[in-house]
Amino acid sequence: MNKFYGIGVGVGDPEMITIKAVNILKKIDIVLIPNAGRDYTSTAYNIAKKYLKENIKLVNVEFSMNPKLEERKKERKRNAEIVEKYLKENKNVAFLTIGDPMVYSTYIYLLENISSEYEVQTISGISSFSDISSRFNIPLVIGNETLKILPLHKNCDIKKEIENADNVIIMKVALKFKELKKILKETNNENNIILVCESGKEKEKVYFNLDEIDEDNIPYFSTLLLKKGGLEKWKKFIS
Repeated sequence: MNKFYGIGVGVGDPEMITIKAVNILKKIDIVLIPNAGRDYTSTAYNIAKKYLKENIKLVNVEFSMNPKLEERKKERKRNAEIVEKYLKENKNVAFLTIGDPMVYSTYIYLLENISSEYEVQTISGISSFSDISSRFNIPLVIGNETLKILPLHKNCDIKKEIENADNVIIMKVALKFKELKKILKETNNENNIILVCESGKEKEKVYFNLDEIDEDNIPYFSTLLLKKGGLEKWKKFIS
C-alpha cells in the first residue's frame, strides 16, 4: 500500500539526514512543495533533491499567512485532499520539512486532515536547536535543568517565559527581536546566549553579542539558545 510520508531533512547540510529518510526519498513519486508567500524556494527540497528520483513530480501546495484562522483551516483541508488524490493513484507522496516534522512544521496541518484510511509514516529529523547545540558543543540540559521551547508570537510574555526555565530555545526570533533583546539585558542574560541565523547553510551567521546584530534584518530561520547558567565554559571549543 502506498503511503504519505512526512520527512524531516535537517537544517541545511544534506549529510544530516537519517539513512531511513534517504531510503524512503529514493522511492517517492510525488513531493509537495509548500508555498507560504515568502521570497525563498523550498529549503527542504534543495537539501533532499540529491536523494530523489530523476522523474520526481513536484506539486505546489499553498500554506498562506492569512490572518483568518477559518480560511487557513479550509486551505489545509484542500491540501490534504491533494495528498489523498495522489494516494488513490497509488503514488508514494512526501512532504519534506526542515528540522523535525513534529516541531512547528506545516506538515502537522496536513497530518491532522488526512483520512485515517490512508497509511502515514513520519520520519524524524534534526531540529535547528539540536544542530546548534551539537555543532557548538553547548549542552541543552544538564542534570536536573529544565528546557523550554519558546516561539515569539504577538501574545508572548517573554520575560515570564524566560524566568520559568533554566534553558530556553527561542524560535521565530525576528518577530519580536527588539523586545527580546531588551528583556535579555534586563534579566542579565545578554551574555548567556548564542543566536544562529540560517543554521547549517552557506549564509550562516553566529552571534554571542546582541549589539552586533542588525535588528531590522534578522533572517526568518534564526534560533537563539539561552543558557541561564552561563555559556563561557562551553566556548572553549569555538574558534
